[in-house]
Amino acid sequence: MARIIFHIDMNSFFVSCEVAENPELYGKNVAVAPNASSRKSIILAASYQAKAKGVKTTMHINEALRVCPDLILVESKHHLYSEYSRKFFSYFLSITPLVEPASIDEGYLDVTDLCKNENPIDLAVRIQKEILEKFSLPCSIGIAPNKFLAKMASDMKKPLGITILRKREIKDKMWILPIGDLQGVGKKTVPLLKELKINTIGDLANFKNIKMLEETIGKNVAHSLIAHANGEGSSIVDVNRFNDAQSVSNSTTFDADEYDVDKVKVTLKALTHSVCNRLEKTNVKAMTFTVQIKYNNFKMYSKSKTLDTPINDFEKVYLQIEDLFDDLHDLPFGIRLVGVGASKLKPFKEKQKQLTIFDSFDENEKDIQINKLIRQINEELGSELLKIGVDKKSK
Repeated sequence: MARIIFHIDMNSFFVSCEVAENPELYGKNVAVAPNASSRKSIILAASYQAKAKGVKTTMHINEALRVCPDLILVESKHHLYSEYSRKFFSYFLSITPLVEPASIDEGYLDVTDLCKNENPIDLAVRIQKEILEKFSLPCSIGIAPNKFLAKMASDMKKPLGITILRKREIKDKMWILPIGDLQGVGKKTVPLLKELKINTIGDLANFKNIKMLEETIGKNVAHSLIAHANGEGSSIVDVNRFNDAQSVSNSTTFDADEYDVDKVKVTLKALTHSVCNRLEKTNVKAMTFTVQIKYNNFKMYSKSKTLDTPINDFEKVYLQIEDLFDDLHDLPFGIRLVGVGASKLKPFKEKQKQLTIFDSFDENEKDIQINKLIRQINEELGSELLKIGVDKKSK
């Protein structure tokens, strides 16, 4: 039997939390900013009333006040938003144990078994009503047979929307949308697709020259996006999403909001070194690599890429990581956390690298000896204290 998946997305979450704490803000032009007293700060979230006046997320405060002079600015309170997130996720778990968090303000629920005794629309209405009554948080709910379509559906009507998106309806409801609205299409991919005259999701779903598409955006990405454009996606709600034993990952949280991309990439290099060292230590290679970014608005984004052959060599892995980061990062928010992950692990036997006429034997041998020495020292220490450094001045 087809699964019934809900994607529940809180509407203007930060503003909704502020209104819940101060009902006098209800129905007014409200915006949340990390430094509300600074005109150079940016808007993290805006009420729908403010959005109707032209206030947008990531807009500078001085510009927001220009389009909406009576805008009420509220200082962001991340501890408050985390507490409300904990509350509504606890509520989700009281509905069903099959809950997969997607970010601080959204998650997937598998309600297939519940809908044996309750109509999916009635269940969605009940959940939406109870979240509003218990926590004063409006939300939109997408209902579909897989997570991808459920996510697309929840974005179609806000605030307080409930949208069903069946596979037989994607032609009328989804194919008409611009290609940039397709989940998984990054900022670097949009112009590449438009060069192929792929302007809508329907254009991609019906694109015939698969070989050209593969050559333009890569084989795995091409097939993944075509599958999504045709409504395909996973129906598995992963309750252990952040505890996958079949993966290796590492992340770090910055002491302060980080806006310097070069500094973030230095950190990504260090994280990639750590992940590659762990792959080598356990004699495995990975086929799928993931970059995760958490911004100071508490939104978490991730992007993955699967290769045709597994690798664990730092230089090769970092090329994939940097490319994923460049495609994923396009928001002006400060970055709070970055993470690097490797999955789809494959065992291998360590062997000497085959040199080509383009390799320098001395440099290659030096890298091999350095890596061996680091592993030996770490094994004696019983830790991973010694790691390869990253030159901050390096381009």
